Amino acid sequence: MTDFFTLKWGDKYGPEYVNRLYGSLKTHYHLPFTFTCYTDNHQGLREEVLVRDIQDLRPYDTDRVFTYEKIMLMEKHEEGILFDLDVLIHKDITIEAQKKVTGLCGMTMIWNYWNDYDTRTLALYGKGVSCHVNSSFVKWKNADWLVQYTHDNWKKIEFTYKSLDKYLFYQHARNDRLSYWNKSICSNYNRERLELNNKITLFNTSHNSHANLPGREFELHEADKETVKLWKSYENA
Repeated sequence: MTDFFTLKWGDKYGPEYVNRLYGSLKTHYHLPFTFTCYTDNHQGLREEVLVRDIQDLRPYDTDRVFTYEKIMLMEKHEEGILFDLDVLIHKDITIEAQKKVTGLCGMTMIWNYWNDYDTRTLALYGKGVSCHVNSSFVKWKNADWLVQYTHDNWKKIEFTYKSLDKYLFYQHARNDRLSYWNKSICSNYNRERLELNNKITLFNTSHNSHANLPGREFELHEADKETVKLWKSYENA
């Protein structure tokens, strides 16, 4: 049994984002699984979704290291796979989801292959805006080392890093403690010609906005007609 998770709070994304993410997993993952949503509002979620209180993942009262709840999720669950709500799964991920986790941190995440590392990341390294990893799709198993390191160094982490991904990139990627999905797995709609490539496509506009990228970035519900049609088809899958 594979345990999938997602996080939802506030009003940026409605329940349809949760329901369609579940439907896409039901369509493109061909082994038994559970799907749990940690949230502050369970209204409108389909009955197959297991619901937990997002406050269970918030031992620290902070708004600086946003989505640090993902690491607290790894503390509560020995293993699992997390998807952000703003991703579209559009091909079979059964094999990928079964891959073994490596790396000291006990987690596999996304390396931003769509950005040139030298010109976009190293050029801005240390200026607080550079980041070449993404936690929109994470698999973990026995991430005790990362959880303990985070607790032990929380005050310094909270003061230093503006986001979870920047914390993971600057503190752990540079020390080779992370592992990454293959280049053929994930793509970025807003960075790759507004197309659905590979197997999982990201629509994470918050990262693009913080990077001051030119042009408009599109949320999943704002994508082209065929992409939105595909996304909506997962509503009752």
